[in-house]
Amino acid sequence: MALKVIALQLIASLAAFLPTTIPANLSYPALFNFGDSNSDTGGLNAGIAFPIKRFCNGYLIIDYLMNEMDLPFLNPYLDSVGAPSFQTGCNFATAGSTVLSANAASISPFSIGIQVAQFGRFKAKALELLSKDKKLQNVLPFEDYFKQGLYTFDVNEPS
Repeated sequence: MALKVIALQLIASLAAFLPTTIPANLSYPALFNFGDSNSDTGGLNAGIAFPIKRFCNGYLIIDYLMNEMDLPFLNPYLDSVGAPSFQTGCNFATAGSTVLSANAASISPFSIGIQVAQFGRFKAKALELLSKDKKLQNVLPFEDYFKQGLYTFDVNEPS
């Protein structure tokens, strides 16, 4: 319990120094998102054949952000069948994900730690494939996109 209180105090302290408005210039070449159902664009469905693709009946915040950046909606990392384009980013978020490692009671096995590991594999594989086949530039992010991209974490607060 004391650890939770300390963690919340640390987060609150850090949040006090963050900007409260979105910068007017959202010119990022790509976006890489991590999180749970707040920003799952189909990851859980693809990962464990969950019957619902998206956990909303409209746009997610991540969709509005992509619109504002004038980029196409993010494709989920786990739904790579059919060669979707990841050139402008990738969504690693899956519904039910937690910050802590998944356990037997978890809804989703894809914790934030797993998502970050998936990103590492995605980046390494994308750069390897791009070095071998320039035709893939239409569907994979350029190396600079990983450096200049926007990275977002969208996780629901615990209840």
